[in-house]
Amino acid sequence: MDRPLHPPSPPPSLSVVIPTMGRPILLKTLASLAATEGFGALEICVAGKIPDPEVAAGLRAFLAAHPNARHLDIRFDTGDSSRKKNAGAKATSGELVAFLDDDVEVAPDWPLRIREPFADPAVGLACGPSLIPDDLPDWARWAGLALASPAAGYVAERYRENRDAPYPIDWDRIIGCNAVYRRTAFDRMGGFPADFYPGEEMIAAYRTERLGWALRFLPAAKVWHYPRSSPARFWRQVWGYGATRIRLVRGGVSFHPAPLVPGLWIAATLLLAVASFFLPAARWLLLADLAAYFLADLAVAAWTVRRTRRARDWALLAMVPLMHTAYGLAEWAELFRPGRDFTEPPRPR
Repeated sequence: MDRPLHPPSPPPSLSVVIPTMGRPILLKTLASLAATEGFGALEICVAGKIPDPEVAAGLRAFLAAHPNARHLDIRFDTGDSSRKKNAGAKATSGELVAFLDDDVEVAPDWPLRIREPFADPAVGLACGPSLIPDDLPDWARWAGLALASPAAGYVAERYRENRDAPYPIDWDRIIGCNAVYRRTAFDRMGGFPADFYPGEEMIAAYRTERLGWALRFLPAAKVWHYPRSSPARFWRQVWGYGATRIRLVRGGVSFHPAPLVPGLWIAATLLLAVASFFLPAARWLLLADLAAYFLADLAVAAWTVRRTRRARDWALLAMVPLMHTAYGLAEWAELFRPGRDFTEPPRPR
């Protein structure tokens, strides 16, 4: 006798939490979500105060048009980013809870792709790439290209489509602007720590992995993330990344030596520069150090221009040293003067 066919299990329900500072680009993020496949089945929660009257009006119109969306009008003096995300997760009920930054645009099939790995009950956390949008001024484009280049080391995989199929990753390859948790894993992990910023997403990923959950990277679950649009803001962004690395080590995560290389390079170069005033051998070592760095920088810029086919992207010859210098100096600054608050004030974007 033929056995009855069982219908396939429905995909897990998905809640999307968007912590925001109320920038105008939030409306672009929401519009891209509304255009996705299966949007009506999503639960959307925007968490944050909206100081801009035009953005507030746009958000009210979005909420009126989409009953599956809500707004939490909240802001916190400390731990603002973590507490907004935790409040949004608590206010939603999906089996999966995703966290998107308020300055991304999602791919049309993002809600479908981001769910895929959770057919495996061992998966507790997944993320997709943060790609560079096309409509960018040059400085913002170069910032994104620097982060996606080999000069950023193994974390560059988070900023480009590097494979076709999902694959396992460890905790420090997670990118928080496009991440989704199994709610059970999120609750057991304890949420984002309010006393850790920036880098709260990485501490949360580390704790999730330590609890035994599998982590996945989903190249097809794409968002386009608008990078910093000026040298000063890019410097501040990368400085925060460097400081975060030292905070993570101080916070007791598993040790990865590669992210400490920029700090060690900065220290070695400065020591050679000082010693070169007194020791002829140090002058030759300094020249060799700078020449080797320039050749590596040249190779990265050439690799990028070959991919983009845009001659002006040779500007990475300047952007890469800027990135490494900010990151390396921040590691030393955080080592000797810990605890600086890197929260950015709301800015138009």
